[in-house]
Amino acid sequence: MIPQLARRLLASALVLGVAGNWLLRADTPRAGLVLWVLGILGVAFAASDARAMNPSATDSPTMDPTARRERAMLFLSAAILALLLFLRDAEMLFALDLFALLVVCALIAWRSSARSLRTLEPRDAIAGGLAAAVAAIAGAPTLALRDAAPASIGADQRRSFGSFGLGAVVAAPVLLVVALLLGTADPLFGGFLENVGTLLDVSLVGHLIGTAAAAWIAAGAIRGSVAPVSTRFSTMHLQVRLPFPSVAPLLGGLSLLLSAWIGLQVRTLFGGTSYVAATSGVTVAEYARQGFFELIVIAGIVLAALLVADEVLDRDPGRERASLRVVGLVLLGLVGAVLTSALLRLGLYLRYYGLTEDRVLACAVLIWVALMLSWFGWTVLRGARARFAPGVLVISALWLGGLNLANPERWIVETNLRRAERGLDFDTAYHAHLSGDALPALLHGVDRLGPERAAIVHAELEAEWARQATERSDWRGWSLPYVLGARELTATAPR
Repeated sequence: MIPQLARRLLASALVLGVAGNWLLRADTPRAGLVLWVLGILGVAFAASDARAMNPSATDSPTMDPTARRERAMLFLSAAILALLLFLRDAEMLFALDLFALLVVCALIAWRSSARSLRTLEPRDAIAGGLAAAVAAIAGAPTLALRDAAPASIGADQRRSFGSFGLGAVVAAPVLLVVALLLGTADPLFGGFLENVGTLLDVSLVGHLIGTAAAAWIAAGAIRGSVAPVSTRFSTMHLQVRLPFPSVAPLLGGLSLLLSAWIGLQVRTLFGGTSYVAATSGVTVAEYARQGFFELIVIAGIVLAALLVADEVLDRDPGRERASLRVVGLVLLGLVGAVLTSALLRLGLYLRYYGLTEDRVLACAVLIWVALMLSWFGWTVLRGARARFAPGVLVISALWLGGLNLANPERWIVETNLRRAERGLDFDTAYHAHLSGDALPALLHGVDRLGPERAAIVHAELEAEWARQATERSDWRGWSLPYVLGARELTATAPR
């Protein structure tokens, strides 16, 4: 990277640090976080474009049209995910969208080594995470001490500056502890420390630390998106290739355990409620509650086991791959039965308890795992493993986009309102504490509960949103559904 570009990036990182210290100071930053992330993405995209277009940058990778499209797609995906943090208010969606944003950022860091997304493999999930972590930690000093350093500064001087900076970071907490101990041991020295402390405004120190931290992260993110801080993570390859007997105990054991479990489920199916109560000592509702989440975790473990087995086995077509194909198909069939049982248990959940955020999330994860297992069988087990990882990105993007469009909290409210119309329980306190995503459906359907319960819901909503108005008084913590919901609640409030 040419020093002029690096210095401009350093200046941009400092500006983003000041902005981040201000934008992220809300208790639950939403709008502030989105603006800060979009600023980093804008600078990073412009920097990577400038570096790719600069013919004098000898370390700049060749950027063909496909690579340009991939780079633009990743940055656009990150920007959309950042906007979703503002366009949705539910905590569940916020967590999923934020995690997806971090995954895309890891892909951008991995992609900075000029590898194509078409060559993506499952192990690159680890490589991308490591590349992003290294960029976040070491990107700022690399940008300042190596990329932006004048040519007159030699390698030894740069190494000295870097060593001093690392030593200062390590020494700071040790020196602070020693100073506190000395102040405790000697009242005179303790008084001196207090006098020094009064000279420093606590809020000023906090702002300086916040600005430095935000600038460090911004510089690392920008540097990692332009060029890899370290190339060793982008070229990770597993050299050891094992025979099938090495994974046979794991895959075979999983098959036996799942077969035994499915056999008992057949007895439960024909035995009914009396069999469940007699053998397990719990009701059918409790039986469903105890097993649903565990079944999803089991399906995820089987998927992970199949991915590991595919990674470590010999890649040459032959007996090893044929054995994996046979055992893999058996496992996929067994897991399909497990997931079917999980869906039946979800039906019991809906019948006895209604929907909640946790149950919707578990159902969504179940669907994602089922899609991943199906895609694994369609690609890897059919000899097209190169299509698996890129397909995972596409399927996951469609899954997350569909989840955001579906608005799970609206689904929760509408489903539970239909249950209430049949005379079943409706937890007014729970629904009133849902986010702004649920408010329109709740306000439009509350009259279906009858005048008495509708009045209770309105009272609960007024109390909850009054509390939120106090906690989220800062616009940096707002989301679009929260703003619209507050206006709608005000407009529909009885006068």
